[in-house]
Amino acid sequence: MARRTEDLAAARRLLLALSEGLAKAGRLLVASGLAEDARAVARMRAEVGGMRKRVRTVHNAAIAAERGTTATEEN
Repeated sequence: MARRTEDLAAARRLLLALSEGLAKAGRLLVASGLAEDARAVARMRAEVGGMRKRVRTVHNAAIAAERGTTATEEN
């Protein structure tokens, strides 16, 4: 696997972990009665979700380029 593809795969894993961590943090903040902070965390999680989609698209394109295909494949 090319270095760029490996880096994109690592970025996908890190963004997924970040998204899961933010979701848990949001739940804990709600349970603690800190709704305003939980809303801020929800906005952060939404931004991370957008990043995950963009990185997924680029990563799938990189995989397709390595395989010599033009179709992007879902991982």
